[in-house]
Amino acid sequence: MPDMDDLGEVMIERRRLIALAYRLLGTVEEAEDAVQETYLRWYRLSDDERAAIDNPSGWLSRVTSRVCLDVLKSARSRRERYVGPWLPEPVRPGFLAAPEDPADRATLDDTVSTALLVVLDAMTPAERVAFVLHDIFAVPFGDIAGVVGRSPAAVRQLA
Repeated sequence: MPDMDDLGEVMIERRRLIALAYRLLGTVEEAEDAVQETYLRWYRLSDDERAAIDNPSGWLSRVTSRVCLDVLKSARSRRERYVGPWLPEPVRPGFLAAPEDPADRATLDDTVSTALLVVLDAMTPAERVAFVLHDIFAVPFGDIAGVVGRSPAAVRQLA
């Protein structure tokens, strides 16, 4: 059983992980499923394995990205059976970021969020992971290379 300090540290990351997964997958439901799978993998680790992880936040981001990459690879076959154009799921304002007060900012955020999801859908899964992790979450190319299984130079080109 994990101690409470360890549990609190991991649970703090949930919102950030859902934002990461949502930007990669395009739906809140799939994002929550990916984060749930990440937490399942965390809790399946033994106490010694968890203690050996120096950066739990980095580990969780990496595993979430890999889970999303697996989903994206299988998503193309699922979409082949879908009739009609795929559209990203709109997200309610404030779900992915800290709420802001100005009303005009909310309208702009909604428009940009939907446009970003449409652009992300046109990318390959590896391109999407590289772009989101580097440009949105400022993860170094070397770290992303381990997630997508390519060299840092190849990841730089993907992004």
